[in-house]
Amino acid sequence: MAVQGGFGLTLQISIAAVYTTITYLLDCDFPEQAKTIEETTPHSASSGYATHTASGKRELGEFTATLQWAKSEATHAAILTAYGTETTVNMKIIDVGTAETIQFAAHVKSIKRISKQDEAYKAEVTFQPSGAPTIT
Repeated sequence: MAVQGGFGLTLQISIAAVYTTITYLLDCDFPEQAKTIEETTPHSASSGYATHTASGKRELGEFTATLQWAKSEATHAAILTAYGTETTVNMKIIDVGTAETIQFAAHVKSIKRISKQDEAYKAEVTFQPSGAPTIT
């Protein structure tokens, strides 16, 4: 297996039904894939060990991207537009070398602008995926 670094990640947002790479991406987490597992140990369990049962429910967790913020950029404007609605926006996150693509619908959960005196103007944008993703 080849070792790869994180440089070169692509995060895309759908603008007018076209996936467009979000500009000025500095850092980004991948959404965590999780399934709901419930502890189901009966009082009569003789081993004393816990048992767990998968509920069948899965989730693509929220994730955050740090951008050098420029609201006049088309992709940043699309983020603001998506934040202002109650609907999801289609997105993709593509790892380095395009080995894996996760396509999903997401809400823009929050936009936190950061202005430190000795740094570039940034924003931490949190996305909450909703529904089943397509992973290729």
